[in-house]
Amino acid sequence: MKRLFVSAIISVFLFSLTACAGSPAESGGDNIQSKDLSNWNETAGKYEPNITLTVGTAEPDPASEKIAGQTQEDNVWIDAYRDELGIKFEDMFVVSSSQLEEKLNLQIASGQIPDLMSVNRKQFEMLVNSGLAADLTEVYEKYASEKTKEYLVADSGICMDMSKINGSLYALPATQGYLESAGVVTWLRKDWLDNLKLEVPKTFDDLNKIMKAFTKDDPDGNGLNDTYAFTTSNTLDELIGLFDSFGSHPKSWVKNANGEIVYGGTQPETKAALAFMNKAFNEGMINREFGANDWNQFIKAIDSSKVGVAWLPWYAVDWPLGASHREMGAEWVPVKIFGADGGDAKVMGVAGPDTYYVVRKGYEHPEALVKMFNLWFEKAYGSKEDILKYHKNEKGEMPAKFSRVNPWLAHEDIGYYLKIQDKLAGKDVGEMFPSNEMYYEGVMRYMKNPTEDDYITYKMYGPDSASGILNYYMKNDLVLQEEYYSTGTETMKKKWGVLETKKLEAYVKIIMGEVSIDAFDDFVKDWESSGGQQVIKEVRESVQQNK
Repeated sequence: MKRLFVSAIISVFLFSLTACAGSPAESGGDNIQSKDLSNWNETAGKYEPNITLTVGTAEPDPASEKIAGQTQEDNVWIDAYRDELGIKFEDMFVVSSSQLEEKLNLQIASGQIPDLMSVNRKQFEMLVNSGLAADLTEVYEKYASEKTKEYLVADSGICMDMSKINGSLYALPATQGYLESAGVVTWLRKDWLDNLKLEVPKTFDDLNKIMKAFTKDDPDGNGLNDTYAFTTSNTLDELIGLFDSFGSHPKSWVKNANGEIVYGGTQPETKAALAFMNKAFNEGMINREFGANDWNQFIKAIDSSKVGVAWLPWYAVDWPLGASHREMGAEWVPVKIFGADGGDAKVMGVAGPDTYYVVRKGYEHPEALVKMFNLWFEKAYGSKEDILKYHKNEKGEMPAKFSRVNPWLAHEDIGYYLKIQDKLAGKDVGEMFPSNEMYYEGVMRYMKNPTEDDYITYKMYGPDSASGILNYYMKNDLVLQEEYYSTGTETMKKKWGVLETKKLEAYVKIIMGEVSIDAFDDFVKDWESSGGQQVIKEVRESVQQNK
């Protein structure tokens, strides 16, 4: 999921990192920075006279509205779209950010929609199914610049594929990589490893021994038995990385050994993962009260230095792990997800975009959206001067947030990592993006003299960093993609909530030892007979129909 990620130290906007074609981190993110960025004008074509796009707008947050003297109503992007493309915007409605989704749902239901909309997956399907979305297939092929066509498939085309229904393109996606997903990195307390004279693990067995030591051997040196290896909230979402170690993907639609689409939450690999977690619970490695914990309590355990292992996203060294470092002196080190069988584990990628840009069917200039994408990629990822003006300035502020479209370049942070490693090795990397230069300088400073100012930058972009782990996954084909990503089949819409509740209740009882591990088989039978088997049938049919 995309998120505004503001580091207290480096102020960075991080949108994406979860998938690519082949080794996209090497073939896409790294090389994209050095390509010619000036060949887009043939697809620009300024409208004369100006055209107007009606939009639905969320009221700005007064506390964060201004950037370098700019506001939502007066900024460089409004000027650029008007002056260079002849495109102006007019509000069809303005509501609070909390009301925007509901307001747009009502507009879709009534058929009275703006000319340009940024919508979620459910709204996207509603618009297409209601015949309200313009088919962009032909205008995209005709008007998209070479750079737009290249950048929009930098994630191996996943986001673009998800913007099509029955082969026709009905939206342009807010692209992202697919390794933004939770739990793709194992974060360990390096200071605890040092206290216990333990090495960074290289296998799952090593990690298991470390988790036992973090539980039994007083890693914080306070003489009390008050630490445990890991914890979770009562949703178990924070254990996704541990499930991955067993080839289990309990919230995803995957293919089994026979090539059939199945729900990961009911597969034998998940039973194996739960058996391990039950053993870990019995040995005290997991907080015994986890079943009553919410997310805030999960974070509190980390902040209070009770936990030594956490499966979190690649950027977690800043948040949510940053507070424990600043306030408790915790040093976190990232390692990959290990396979419980001794090999590499595969991790789940994020399934496509969280925002789709749709044009109203019947609008006279549907190609305007394509031209806006062309301009975005030119300005946000163009010359150094443009990047500082339109993307992120030298203060770390993000004028990019004022743009009506934000198709972030997939895996740009892996590209940053690769550039930094090449430059550290003495290679000629050409001109870096301004952000890349800043990260390189931070890594260099930390390597010469480790300080708080550069700690997060080093952990995210240095030689043994979290982004390096993501690059390893992609380079070694260790990322899985969801096999089904629609908003739900007919049976799923009626019964999925109940099925997911059954699943979570069964998992928690098994982990806490309230029932035996064999109760998993009973849960699967109950899940299937309660509608799960029909959901599987419908999912397979839906995927087949959309091929």
